[in-house]
Amino acid sequence: MTKPLESWNDGPTKQALLDFVAIVSDESNADYLPPSERVATFDNDGTLWVEKPAYVQLLFAIQRLKDMAEADPGLLGQPAFQAAAADDLGYFAALYPDDLPALMQVVFDSHAGMPQQEFEILAYDFLSQARHPRFGVVYKQCIYQPMLELMDYLQVNGFRVFIASAGGMSFMRTVAEEIYQVPRENVIGSNITFEVGRQDGKLILLRRPGLVDPPDDGPGKPINIELHIGRPPVLAAGNSNGDIEMMEYAEASGRPFLNLLLHHDDARREYAYNAGAEKALRLAGERNWTVVSMKDDFRTVFPFEAR
Repeated sequence: MTKPLESWNDGPTKQALLDFVAIVSDESNADYLPPSERVATFDNDGTLWVEKPAYVQLLFAIQRLKDMAEADPGLLGQPAFQAAAADDLGYFAALYPDDLPALMQVVFDSHAGMPQQEFEILAYDFLSQARHPRFGVVYKQCIYQPMLELMDYLQVNGFRVFIASAGGMSFMRTVAEEIYQVPRENVIGSNITFEVGRQDGKLILLRRPGLVDPPDDGPGKPINIELHIGRPPVLAAGNSNGDIEMMEYAEASGRPFLNLLLHHDDARREYAYNAGAEKALRLAGERNWTVVSMKDDFRTVFPFEAR
């Protein structure tokens, strides 16, 4: 029989996961939670899949800007199109975190006016065909095997698993069922607005410029979790400062909770960086949140490693 969480090294972190699930699933335990209250939320970028050398959806948007500039060279007069054509990731990286709205506008408005069905086909094709520059596999394979096992283990034990990410909801939904076994409707993310159009006499949804407020990052995460789920999580997993409020929402739920902060500290197998997670790491130490060390806690990082 397969042991749970096989890709996790034995140690305090793995034991904390097993203990928490056992406690809230045991009807004889004072901290038992009925299945309806066993809600788990996972960030995506940097928590479920790789976010370096840049956010995957940003790379997708850059490709779109390149294609648009090729069709209309006049667009190269705009800085974002110039940077995309030159593969200047530094231009886009400089927008984060101080000018996140501008970065998100580049990402989301790059497909404005496109039918939603066409967008999803492009997104799925990108994730299935474009290859990570370091690992050489398609992006939908750049997912963390231990986190896949954790989501599966939670679902086996009566948890409802959701993705709550700053990334585009439609973008993630194209592969969520295939790579995470998470239903499309359980994916929460930043979202654009739509309008109804018609094509060949049939109703279609068209993507409009602009984001639905608030974006699903930082304080927007608990708001969107409430809007989509109607319950706070009792297990929240993230990797950055943008996940703090989601973890505080679990902490404030009044129920037993477990917060997981994935620390990217494995330069050999993935990447090592603290940028964008400094406050979250500090709060994890102060509030006894569980810090998951990629180097120490992950026996295997990617599914393709195991093969």
